[in-house]
Amino acid sequence: MINAHVGGHWQRIRMTPKLEPSVGDYEARTADGTAYRIRFNSIQDSGKLKLPGLAQMWKVEIEIRPGSSNVVAGVQAEFPADRGMNCIWKPHLSPSEGMTIGDKVFRSPAIVLEDAARLAALIPDLDHMEKNRIIPHVMDYVQDRHALLYGCSDYTEKGHVYYELTPVPRSLPDNADQLVMKFYFMEWKKCPSVTRDLRPVEQALWALYGGPRMEVVGLPELRELETYASHTYAWAFDRWKDVTWQQFELNGTQVGGVVFIVKATQKPGLGQENVWREPKSLWNQAWFCSLRSAYGYYLWGRNRGRPDWMDKALLALEFALQAPQTDGLFPGYYEAGEDQSWDRGQWIMSPPRRPPGHADFVHLPDSSWTCCWLLKWYRDLKRDRRILDYVEAYVNRLLTLQSENGSFPSWVRPVSGEVSPYLQESPECSLHLMLLCLWNEIRPNRTVLQAAERTASFISERILLTGRWEDFETYWSCASQWEGKQHGELDRRSGLYNQCTFGMYWTAEGFKELYRATSNPVYLNEGERVLAELSLYQQLWEPPYFPVPTLGGFGVMNSDDEWNDARQSLFALTYFDYYALTGNWSYRARGAWAMKASFYMMYCPENPVVKRMFEKVHPHFDEADYGFHMENYNHHDGTAVDGIGEFTIFDWGNGAAAASLAELLFRPDNDKEDSFE
Repeated sequence: MINAHVGGHWQRIRMTPKLEPSVGDYEARTADGTAYRIRFNSIQDSGKLKLPGLAQMWKVEIEIRPGSSNVVAGVQAEFPADRGMNCIWKPHLSPSEGMTIGDKVFRSPAIVLEDAARLAALIPDLDHMEKNRIIPHVMDYVQDRHALLYGCSDYTEKGHVYYELTPVPRSLPDNADQLVMKFYFMEWKKCPSVTRDLRPVEQALWALYGGPRMEVVGLPELRELETYASHTYAWAFDRWKDVTWQQFELNGTQVGGVVFIVKATQKPGLGQENVWREPKSLWNQAWFCSLRSAYGYYLWGRNRGRPDWMDKALLALEFALQAPQTDGLFPGYYEAGEDQSWDRGQWIMSPPRRPPGHADFVHLPDSSWTCCWLLKWYRDLKRDRRILDYVEAYVNRLLTLQSENGSFPSWVRPVSGEVSPYLQESPECSLHLMLLCLWNEIRPNRTVLQAAERTASFISERILLTGRWEDFETYWSCASQWEGKQHGELDRRSGLYNQCTFGMYWTAEGFKELYRATSNPVYLNEGERVLAELSLYQQLWEPPYFPVPTLGGFGVMNSDDEWNDARQSLFALTYFDYYALTGNWSYRARGAWAMKASFYMMYCPENPVVKRMFEKVHPHFDEADYGFHMENYNHHDGTAVDGIGEFTIFDWGNGAAAASLAELLFRPDNDKEDSFE
């Protein structure tokens, strides 16, 4: 079936088989003389891809030869899916009729279905598309018709962020008499007892696109990225220091950190230094963690002979330890007073990006992430007994909040213990798994390890098998809830959950650490399953319709459209760790390119295309602003101009990326670290 946009509306055109023998060859011709053809070519020898279990592989070609007008608008070929197979993954959701998956989210594009015996995937031919994209490509799976669609059409953004088909009639270029789109359809044999294992699809995408690009181009030498760290710290600690670096007294103790968010217009000397986009604040939260960034500039300071950076990092450690505990629980957000004075500031239990009415609930994942970094500080940098006491109080309270099934709530009132109804069973639990494993590493404890294993069982059974990767960012950030996107509910047109990559990252980390703690290969296997799904959000090519580099970067979720998102600097470390455990070279390459992509959006001479884009939008920028860093690209929050945003977040962009690079370059030798009991 072909759905063609003709005369201002969609028409369904039935295809008929051609007479000559072939695996599958169908055609149709409409009254205006336009010819449509769909050809299925069986690929008999796919051995060079080295894909275990691959049973069948087809190359599907869709050809359109327009009539005398030489005009094409929208075309979608529709393929009925086997009634016994269920859709288990697609890269983007299209909750309302008329929506689609646009090629602006074709990072590692695939639509995946399975039944008890088979796994199948539709995978666009990115090599063909890279050179032959005349009209934007689109694809989708629609549950009520149980159909796969692939074709071409213009589309526009709808909400934050979906894509709506908006076909625009256009003539083909003079050198083209037809429009051709290509994709693969692959089918694997699988064990009936294995459900929702996306590794074969991830491996196929790597073999087709990632490997040839990331290995032929060559792995970036991590040392070459040091220049970006230099820009980062010169910007934050020297050139913009009067805006970015915040130091004040809290409870009689000097504390410090780089402020949460600054705008381009706050450049020193322009008179708007104290005009804030959001409340002036310091965070230790699952996204924006000043303690993580400080871990990085402590390492850089130690290795570059910069004791001033190390001193600043110690002030950030003090800030984290000053958060007051209530039976172990503590806030993660300190906001300056109305006059922008830290002296009149206050702690707030849950930072913004929370459900309504939750300011006085503690967001447990924020606390566990902060405690993970406290323990890394203790293990790698500074043996301060206060760290252990602080974390121990929190872990003891956390264990009392674990449910019988191994899960933890997300938001809790510290005194009453009231549990929020939101995300009571979610992949946010994997952050606690990470913490419990790290605590057990430093203070071996059988009870803690058993609690970690219960959490791992919950994640395997209730999250991994259903793809329910919901977390706070999925619903309470810029891509928020609306009628077609509700917490805990399946997407109505696909039957899939809204999902975010953060939960996948925490879970891959948690299983990895539990494997290290127990040597149980089941946990490593589960971790690799999660890592495969996370990999479907990695950018395996350089789309010609994006002006910035993209190879190796990451997207965020299946209801938003960012590329090169700052989280990739965290993911880089995870891939390197899995490479160390498995020897899988693709993990090493993915990690290296994710690390490189973490600096793509920095304003500096090393990024000439991005630099020119910055200067077009912010003409006041010059060498004093080298290091200013966007958190991602293609993020439509209403403030970006020509793809360039107005703000930077040190603890999520440049400072966070520099911290991950420090971990890769200077992994501490625990026999030679500083020790301060």
